[in-house]
Amino acid sequence: MIEEDYINLITAWAKTRGYNVFGKWDEDAFYDKDKEIVYSLRTKEKKHQMYSLLHECGHALAFDSKSYKDSFPNLAAIRFKTSRISKRRNVVKCETLAEEWDAWKRGFKLARRLGIEVNKEHYFDYASRNVMTYVRRIT
Repeated sequence: MIEEDYINLITAWAKTRGYNVFGKWDEDAFYDKDKEIVYSLRTKEKKHQMYSLLHECGHALAFDSKSYKDSFPNLAAIRFKTSRISKRRNVVKCETLAEEWDAWKRGFKLARRLGIEVNKEHYFDYASRNVMTYVRRIT
């Protein structure tokens, strides 16, 4: 299979979970309230578009899990507006990094479950480059 076929397979999987997937010129994103997953068409390589889509699906998997609020209590409080927490707090910054890495790991596991051939080293090299953008942004 080629990456475009895999993107279609991932999109079909997301639909079974109630999510709509869009390839847009926007940034990659997961919108829990709208049940949307977006991957950026600005990313040149289809392989990287697929990796990003897997990552955003990883966010959906984490968000839908029973452990989300326990794993990321401050992010959950911000997202669900259950308490006022400053995004500048170090604990929020650390949870953000943990949540991002968790979504990359969940995306990789999803690829395996769906039978998608992913080079683990390439995938996590790409993942780490993306997570480092958060490190630079929040420090």
